[in-house]
Amino acid sequence: MISVKVSDEELIAIIREQPDPMQSSEMALLISRYSRVIRIKAAKMKTKNIESEDLCQEGYLAFFDAVRAFDPIRGSFSAFVGLCITNRMKNAVAKAHGKLEKADDYDFAQIPDDSALTDDLILLKEDDESVEKLLSVLTEKEYCAMKLYLDGFSYKQIAEKMNITPKSADNALSRARKKLRQLL
Repeated sequence: MISVKVSDEELIAIIREQPDPMQSSEMALLISRYSRVIRIKAAKMKTKNIESEDLCQEGYLAFFDAVRAFDPIRGSFSAFVGLCITNRMKNAVAKAHGKLEKADDYDFAQIPDDSALTDDLILLKEDDESVEKLLSVLTEKEYCAMKLYLDGFSYKQIAEKMNITPKSADNALSRARKKLRQLL
């Protein structure tokens, strides 16, 4: 049994040595680490033309491609897989909106910032005590906005729940990210 303390990069090395990597317990552990990230990204990017479930499927396909293509010399797996998942989902959204040639033609301004910091916090969310320690440096407004954001709410939904403007929600999240980035 593999310890949950094993890094993603170490898991990938073990997975690549397996005769049937897709059926290994190491792959199951790696999938469990990123399932929440995939679901949250899909929930944020869904539109009237593409459902969250379809985006999750795209996210998992990107995840498996990332496991195969990852090169540890070029950086961390979490950053690489996050980018792969986001790009694959953006392409799916663009295709669903009739932009079959290039995802760059689609206006992604409606999709909230999906920084590596947010992905790191989502992964940490499994250990609520660690997240609470990190979030304790935030003001009440920043804390509330970040908790809602980590729970998958959009800027507009955060603004509604907190009874503030979307711009105020964006500002609170920006300040929170800046403070948390300094800690991480």
